[in-house]
Amino acid sequence: MSAYTIRYVDRAAARKAALPDSQRTSLEGLEKLLALNPFGPQALSNRDNSWSAGFQGGFVTYVVSNRHVVINVIDLVAL
Repeated sequence: MSAYTIRYVDRAAARKAALPDSQRTSLEGLEKLLALNPFGPQALSNRDNSWSAGFQGGFVTYVVSNRHVVINVIDLVAL
């Protein structure tokens, strides 16, 4: 199975860019897990077409396109 490509929408990309190093490192670890299986144990269904997964001090909300093997991050929240 191919790994998924992860793309960030503008707002989520800006929030990712503003993360401190420790949160960015945690997010990068989550991205590696999601790229292999966006529906794995780290993922929570939002009961619509979106999923959420947490990293140290935040979470991402995303939708998955199996047709294009892409994860589109539609929001990132740092807590």
